[in-house]
Amino acid sequence: MNKPKVIDWSEISQLGLLERINREIMHPLGFAVCREVETGRSPGALVSEDGTWVCPDQVEQQGRN
Repeated sequence: MNKPKVIDWSEISQLGLLERINREIMHPLGFAVCREVETGRSPGALVSEDGTWVCPDQVEQQGRN
């Protein structure tokens, strides 16, 4: 059996998955997965003090409504 390929958080980010994980799952719960750009490793998730994270595109969309 072949060993599965492992990708780091920088590669996950390049695929657009980190943004999607944060926007769709983590941000509504008050968390934001972060990564160290230099190493591609994640120290964990940031915790919002007020309960949710809002992305700039969400702020822009709210301004249009």
